[in-house]
Amino acid sequence: MKKKLVATLGLTAVLALTFSLANDLQRLNVSAQAQSDKSTVITTEEQNMVEGLSANNGFVPQANGTGFVFEKEKLTDSKDSVTVITVQEQNMVEELAEQAGFVTQEDGNGFFYIKE
Repeated sequence: MKKKLVATLGLTAVLALTFSLANDLQRLNVSAQAQSDKSTVITTEEQNMVEGLSANNGFVPQANGTGFVFEKEKLTDSKDSVTVITVQEQNMVEELAEQAGFVTQEDGNGFFYIKE
């Protein structure tokens, strides 16, 4: 009788834990989806600061109380593509009158931009 009670309690605990973890995972997915619609505007100064850092990744707090995470990537064969935008290209885009367009780079690649 004691073995049946222990087995029943063990099974109940496993089911409760599984149910709890499933609910937590569902809330985590909803939270990630809700945050994916946010946009972060990065200033020229912030971009220059990140490019000048020796760290390959990190977090930059912004004056408005938010911030952004950055990760510097090296182009490898395992990546589809990575476009590096220089400070000069960033400044050029900011000075252009067009609100959207394409910038061709010296290496034959390029990037699209949209000003908001």
